[in-house]
Amino acid sequence: MQRPDAANIDAFSAHQFFRRIGTIWFLMAFVGLAVVAMATPSLAQDGGELFGRGGCAGCHGNLAQGGDDGAEEPGPDLRSSRLDRDLILETLSCGRPGTAMPFNLTGAYTEIECYGIPVGEVPPETNGGGGFTAAELEVLATFLMDHVVGVRRVTRQNCALFFGGNENARACLAF
Repeated sequence: MQRPDAANIDAFSAHQFFRRIGTIWFLMAFVGLAVVAMATPSLAQDGGELFGRGGCAGCHGNLAQGGDDGAEEPGPDLRSSRLDRDLILETLSCGRPGTAMPFNLTGAYTEIECYGIPVGEVPPETNGGGGFTAAELEVLATFLMDHVVGVRRVTRQNCALFFGGNENARACLAF
């Protein structure tokens, strides 16, 4: 049997070492991505959570179908809305002065111009108080465009988006 020289042993060992390190890094990256994917709610669930957190259901109904529960001024049926994404985002951010639709963007009117009104005081006929970041309102607008506007038939899965993904929420059992 021939004895390998030192150079060949070192080259082989280095190759094995880097191959194993590469495999370990790959596995760590794969596991890390899997953990992030499991821990991160879907964009739809985030949008549904923001709809609830913003109190939108008080006027627009639990499923954005329009509200008339007597507790709040009824809001329009967002499912039949013809607004495009930009107008929905502007409405979410700046509200609708002279109506019950509040502004939701933190800094609207006082730090960020709305409807061409120069930055300053919030107009007296405007409701709201902010509470959402621009990024959160982007998520909410995307949610509305993807899962509400133009979606006339509510399914149990669609309903669940408003209730943290729970298809067995009381309001969803009818679908």
